[in-house]
Amino acid sequence: MRKCRKNFWQPVAAGFGTMYLLTMGLATLLVKEKFVEDYNRQFETAAASITGTVSEKEFSMEGRQWDSQKRKDFYQSLADKSHWTLPGGAFEISVAFYDENMELLAKSRDQAGGNTFRTGAQVKREYLSFGLDDYLTPKEKDELARYCYESIQADRNRASEPSPFRFCLQSSPDEQELWGIYVQKIIWQEKDGLAEEHCVDSLTGRIYTWESDVKVDYQTGEELSQGKTYIETDSQVVWQWLNPEVEEARRRTEPVLDSSVTFPYMGIYENGSYDRWKRWSASPYLHGYPDSKEFRWEPGPEEPPLVVASDGFYYRAAYQLQIGIAGEPFSYMEIRMESRPWLDALDYMKYVYGAGLALTLACAIKISFAFSKIYARQKALEDARRDFTNAMAHELKTPLGIIRNFAENLLEHNMEEKRDYYLSQIIGQTEEMDELVVRMIEVSKLDSEELTLKKESVAFSELIQEQLARLEPLIREKGIHVECQDGGDFVAEGDREYLARAVWNLLSNATEHNIPGGKILIRTEKDQCVIENTGTPVREEDLPHVFDLFYTGDASRGRSGRHMGIGLFLTRKILKIHGMEIEMKNLKDGVRVTIKAEGSRRKYL
Repeated sequence: MRKCRKNFWQPVAAGFGTMYLLTMGLATLLVKEKFVEDYNRQFETAAASITGTVSEKEFSMEGRQWDSQKRKDFYQSLADKSHWTLPGGAFEISVAFYDENMELLAKSRDQAGGNTFRTGAQVKREYLSFGLDDYLTPKEKDELARYCYESIQADRNRASEPSPFRFCLQSSPDEQELWGIYVQKIIWQEKDGLAEEHCVDSLTGRIYTWESDVKVDYQTGEELSQGKTYIETDSQVVWQWLNPEVEEARRRTEPVLDSSVTFPYMGIYENGSYDRWKRWSASPYLHGYPDSKEFRWEPGPEEPPLVVASDGFYYRAAYQLQIGIAGEPFSYMEIRMESRPWLDALDYMKYVYGAGLALTLACAIKISFAFSKIYARQKALEDARRDFTNAMAHELKTPLGIIRNFAENLLEHNMEEKRDYYLSQIIGQTEEMDELVVRMIEVSKLDSEELTLKKESVAFSELIQEQLARLEPLIREKGIHVECQDGGDFVAEGDREYLARAVWNLLSNATEHNIPGGKILIRTEKDQCVIENTGTPVREEDLPHVFDLFYTGDASRGRSGRHMGIGLFLTRKILKIHGMEIEMKNLKDGVRVTIKAEGSRRKYL
């Protein structure tokens, strides 16, 4: 049975594990598909927003004189700002523009600059921007990105104070090459008068001031606080990148201008973060636009978006649109989207996983306890059946041996004077065996799950008086004094016939094992009944076994008469199925038996 029990838990554990994984897997799949539907809808909205912005910009540029540089700068400005239209964190996008010859004009990137370049009052380039991937190593770009994100975080937390960082650039005289990037840590001081001296920045040669906005109650129009003015008092370069191909002497001839660096998805909006930029930056799909005529224009309906690639982990989609400014050749735009629906579904389901695992473990533990009880009960039944078989064989062996001996004597010695004796002994042994069988039938009935008990209120004081009346001849014969003390009526709900048999067994034992002229004390209380009798105490080593089947005790209390060691066993069985406990203890000059409600902690003193 132990081997079966051990082997049983392996499929049970596997079954619970499989059920949990299948349930959570199916739920995650459904959530993932819902995310994909949402991504398609949101991507359509985002693409429409981007194309609307492009159309507005194109309209504003109509009628201007164009050259190739202006055209690239214009579309690069659109590509650099395309991610600004997506404050959500569900997916990332990138944009690329191609000319009429399918040559790449611009695409989304990490960039430095992004502002108008002037010489005095003259605008030399309306959009000056440099791609960081063209100059910085991945490590250098990551270091710069961390400073950028630290600056953004400071701006979020100190909206009414100037930024603690400034980003500056240095370019070649023709603005075609990036020479240097500088990150300054700025010390600001609130200006509270007109006499403060302004500090000239050592890197740019400029004087910097910053004014906070006036706070106004928008409902009442009341001014809550005035704006403050801050002046720069000191600065320090905390990080820099210098183009290794530019000599120091040449670099000193060009000014350093305060500008900006931009990393997509690291903006000041709610879902911008360093980790999200890293995810966007590491995507081969979002940056894998072909540089030459490998780009293919695939005309067709704009909706739904063309799914370019979708595998077990990523979900990717793209729009291709034809655009163009009046009077200029048509250009092409491709908008790409990449998402991770499985990761989003896993993150969404993380609390469900925990709750499901806890529920599964709770069910598994509950079932394990239930099966443990079943196995324990089976083991107990198996042990009881084995003990019962051994005990019955032992009990039947003696009378069967006696019957055999007397029968053999009758066959061998045909003595008429002993014939009646032999026959009477044989009849007596068969009666004893018959009584044993009747008792064992009673034991079997008590163990049966089909046992039906009558339910009625039974007072132990009444049962005791009834059984004492039956024992009155033997009590008188032995001269036993019986004392009954009423400390409260002990009432049980159950079968009166069975309870009467239990009380009879206890009182008959107390009488038969008593000494001539002895005493029986019976005390009833609300929650227990105590029976004490004088006589020889039970041996301490036998005391734990007095309620075992076929226990007959030592010689002094042993198998006198026709005792078979079943009475006390039946008594405990009857009381147990009625929700009561029984215990026996030795006294100085006798034995005490206590019946009490199951679970009662009261001890009789």
